[in-house]
Amino acid sequence: MTDLPNPLSHAYLISGGGGDSRAALAGRMTAAYLCRGEHPPCGRCGPCRKAAAGTHPDVWRASPAPDKREIAVDQIRALRSDAYIRPNEGARKVYIIDPADAMNPAAQNALLKVLEEGPAYAAFLLLAAQPGLLLDTVRSRCEPIALPPEEDAPDPALLEQAAALARLLLAGDELACAQALVGLELDKPKPGRLLALLAQVEAQVSRRLAQDPRRGAQVLRALKTCRENAAYNPGAGLTLGWLQTQLFQ
Repeated sequence: MTDLPNPLSHAYLISGGGGDSRAALAGRMTAAYLCRGEHPPCGRCGPCRKAAAGTHPDVWRASPAPDKREIAVDQIRALRSDAYIRPNEGARKVYIIDPADAMNPAAQNALLKVLEEGPAYAAFLLLAAQPGLLLDTVRSRCEPIALPPEEDAPDPALLEQAAALARLLLAGDELACAQALVGLELDKPKPGRLLALLAQVEAQVSRRLAQDPRRGAQVLRALKTCRENAAYNPGAGLTLGWLQTQLFQ
């Protein structure tokens, strides 16, 4: 279990691990901000129990709307306005933004002001699988907490898709590759899944290097650079179009 910072700062960027581990840490930190016990979080006082149950009135959560992929600027403006209203029950208010890397640039800029000049009682927990998607100005105003990676079993469907794409890339059939990449783009994979797929394709190509070492090395170079770029510019169209260009220019 990750040790909590002591004392707690006003803003943290929690990355790494998996979604559940980031959320679990944010939950413990939320309780610690609100706890009335001697050694927070005690887990026994009223604020700790309310925080664990998700019923504490001084905890605000921002996530994408059910039919959206982004956290919109209006959501962050509402959060910012609430931050200037004093706490209902305790000494602190806690704002959890999960996933923070789903904020569009306008939302991030709206958050920036309250991160810089917010009231002393307001605390902010930003959870992000890809912290590189956040503006430098946002990241610089948060204390970073990077959790160790989790060893999750890969999705069988993703492994099958990666193996098929690896075979196509190694075969070097430009038309077949283009059709496969366009099909993948039309599926509109989320950034995290696209990165996971590219990593698995890279692993599959590595296992098949003996088939065509020269072509394999070219594909690996393109995949590695493509995956690194995708961490900062995760659009499927740009990422997959760039891969096609690198392999068949």
